[in-house]
Amino acid sequence: DALVGAARRVLPSTARLLIEPGRSMIAETGVTLYTVVSVKENGGTTFVAVDGGMGDNLEVSLYGQRFEATVATRIGGGTICTVVGRHCESGDQLIDGVALRDPVVGDILAVPVTGAYCLTMANNYNGALRPPIVFASDGTSRAVLRRETYDDLLARDL
Repeated sequence: DALVGAARRVLPSTARLLIEPGRSMIAETGVTLYTVVSVKENGGTTFVAVDGGMGDNLEVSLYGQRFEATVATRIGGGTICTVVGRHCESGDQLIDGVALRDPVVGDILAVPVTGAYCLTMANNYNGALRPPIVFASDGTSRAVLRRETYDDLLARDL
């Protein structure tokens, strides 16, 4: 109401105000889970590569959206790292400057606040398969979207 009232004071009476509240309503409901596939040191930077990237999270490269992360079994603190995806592109950098506690290959990396647009913008860049979606609440979970298969990817070919 406050926003509409302020807009009405400065906009013509014929103006229509459209609001897209997606991120503010939905973002906190999603957590993306990645598996660490490699950890490398280069020039004083620790790079943590995961099994996802710009194919399932375009918000970083398109909008400069900032995300946080944690190793799921060792929450908080640690070495400042750069989390990168699997797509072999300079823009496939998910998070720069995030503290991760002793990341190793096989760890699950939790990236919270990804519920707004990651699913709707997920794509098959470089032939990557889109991940499954699982709803979880109060200690129970259920799959609502299965992991994509290579047959799915090829099904559209003529």
